[in-house]
Amino acid sequence: MKLGNDPQSLLALTPLERSVLRALAQRLGEAGTLLQAQCDGARVVSRTHSGVGFVTKLEIPDDIAGLPVETAARIGPVHASHPELGGPAEFLVQLKAGRLASIEAYCYEGMWPEDDAGFRVGAA
Repeated sequence: MKLGNDPQSLLALTPLERSVLRALAQRLGEAGTLLQAQCDGARVVSRTHSGVGFVTKLEIPDDIAGLPVETAARIGPVHASHPELGGPAEFLVQLKAGRLASIEAYCYEGMWPEDDAGFRVGAA
């Protein structure tokens, strides 16, 4: 179980975070290309682990377009399964002014698994 903040050297989007954002972009249709561009240009500001999940704060460069308000309103949770969890994990993607601001992840049962590679996004 991880607790606390990641060191600066680990502050990049993880494969799991990228999978979550890719799944969300696919749901948004054409507007998903804007979200994917934000994902590609995102800088991780911080990542804090709680034991049952994590919060990753993001910063998007000003030259990357934000999502239109009507698209941002359609963003909902992304779910994933993991063999070590008794139930699904949920990922909440938060935007500010149409730009990625954070990814909050948590599990409903048990502690967050050490190995993120076991997650299957969209399979909860």
